Amino acid sequence: MEVCRRSCSIPVMAALWLAAAGACFAAPKDEPAAPYVHADGTVIRDEQNRPLHLRGVNLGGWLCWEGWIFGGGFESESTILERLSSLVGTAGAAAFRDAVHARFIAEPDIARIAAMGFNVVRVPLNYRLLEDDARPGAYKEAGWQVLDRLLGWCEAHRVYVVPDLHAAPGGQSKLFMADPPDPAKGALLWEDETCQARTVALWTAVAARYRDRRIVAGYDLLNEPAPPDGKALARLYQRIIAGIRTADPHHMIFVEGSNFARDFSMFDSPPAPNVAYSFHMYTWFGDDRRKWLDGFQALARKHNVPLWCGEFGENSYDMVRSTVALYEDPANLVSGYALWTWKKAPTSHPGLMVIAQPPPWTDLIRWIAKRWFAFPPTPEEAAAAIRQFLDAAACDQTAEDPRMRNALQPPRQNGAALRGAERSPAAQGAPR
Repeated sequence: MEVCRRSCSIPVMAALWLAAAGACFAAPKDEPAAPYVHADGTVIRDEQNRPLHLRGVNLGGWLCWEGWIFGGGFESESTILERLSSLVGTAGAAAFRDAVHARFIAEPDIARIAAMGFNVVRVPLNYRLLEDDARPGAYKEAGWQVLDRLLGWCEAHRVYVVPDLHAAPGGQSKLFMADPPDPAKGALLWEDETCQARTVALWTAVAARYRDRRIVAGYDLLNEPAPPDGKALARLYQRIIAGIRTADPHHMIFVEGSNFARDFSMFDSPPAPNVAYSFHMYTWFGDDRRKWLDGFQALARKHNVPLWCGEFGENSYDMVRSTVALYEDPANLVSGYALWTWKKAPTSHPGLMVIAQPPPWTDLIRWIAKRWFAFPPTPEEAAAAIRQFLDAAACDQTAEDPRMRNALQPPRQNGAALRGAERSPAAQGAPR
């Protein structure tokens, strides 16, 4: 809990509590409705009120790290930085973090995503991009600039953006992707009021900054939350939504259920207007897609809300292809999907864009992952490995897998592939 409490000055804490109390404030009433992506019954609609299918990819490993994407194991961002610091120092590790933010995803990636026919990117965020635990509520300009650049690229190439809080203050789960400060203590977000207030304040700040950016399709509040019970998740969602609505009355909001974004039983009704339910779908332990989709579409009809698959993939070509076909079936009421993930190091499953790992980087990331017979490189070797990895991760150096790209293409109807282009920003000029 200390991670959320330390160094909180009275003014900062006051600001956090003010944001957390968003339910006490009404959104501006004298502001006319603006054309944004929005929920309309079980359909997501674009700025011209036309049905919109958001088909795209996640930008995993960029602003919230997972060791395996870099060629390691199940290490969190904080663990990677901590182990790297022991080799190259705190300043060297921070320089690596900044270089990943500057180079792992760049405009050529967004251009290529658009060229493949996708019209959305889901962007996993670690809260540490924007604030430090030592200075909660003091948002970092460098982090804002990373997001500002991304939105500019996406406007230029007409690709929608869904910011996703993958790692909230304190961690919404004890798993590595949530980057909790101490996994042994569990997900502190649910135990510590200050962590919750910081989460509300962070989303309020994001909404205030991007309230006028129509390229933002919506805000994905918490990735795969693991609350102690459904009521705790519903309460926190209500607080976050209230905070967002004090700053941004327009943008759609994506809410994920518990149990890896599959259990929405805590909702007797939608938590707010203009909300979509975002589920995740992985089949490593058995093919139960039909069961889950039947439940999701029944819930969507009952609550009259859209469905969107925020993550799927990490499987065979045939499984990816057949899953896309399920999402494209109108009977399932799924308004699009985002592959996990855009680029990654080689794994046991094929990837869309694969990073060829330089041998020095392989040695370094194996040591970070504490693999057997992995020995620490020298600081000089580690610095060289970092440079080589960043070069290899550039868009023009990663290898596209044409079979995976083909597997992601929607089934053809009437001789034309349904790629979302007819309902994408590209068909209507870049939204601003």
